[in-house]
Amino acid sequence: MIWVRRIAAAPLVLLALICAIGAVRIFSKNLPDSTYGEGVFAAFIAAASAAGAYFLLQPDLQRLRAMPLSQVRSWAFTNPIGQATLLYLAAAPIMLAAPKISLLPGFVAQCAYSVMSAWSAARANRWWPSAALAVLFWILLFGALAGTAEAVTPRGFGEGGMIFLLPMEGFPVLLVISGIARWMRRPKEAAP
Repeated sequence: MIWVRRIAAAPLVLLALICAIGAVRIFSKNLPDSTYGEGVFAAFIAAASAAGAYFLLQPDLQRLRAMPLSQVRSWAFTNPIGQATLLYLAAAPIMLAAPKISLLPGFVAQCAYSVMSAWSAARANRWWPSAALAVLFWILLFGALAGTAEAVTPRGFGEGGMIFLLPMEGFPVLLVISGIARWMRRPKEAAP
């Protein structure tokens, strides 16, 4: 049941982020053909999606609050959800501060996540759930980073977005390598 809640919350988080970015762009007159009503609607959808994700993730958030800080830090660096959150929170302020080069921090964060999540999947107790979670949050992080970069870049990034092809093609390879490494590391049963 816990995985179903997390998987259901993931698209809601992404929808909330996309709608919030859209609302900010509409209210700042960055989208010339949009009306004030569309901005209000986008803000409402963002708030509703964020509230839905919050209620789905509430047991996880309560567990995080009850943990000591050292365990939270360990979780953030070893869990795909924590890794994606940390990398987005590190890249987004740089994107906002330097909109002309906003693709670069997004690219670095996406590449770092590709390596970190594959490494974490290889070290996890069970590879399949960790790998599935890594894939889901890779997609969410990609959407969040690309959406943020597109929102803050004055005229959009256009063909510059092709830079994300490297992590897009490298992540599946790294994940397969982590699965093979995990399989090879599995203890061999004693021969009779």
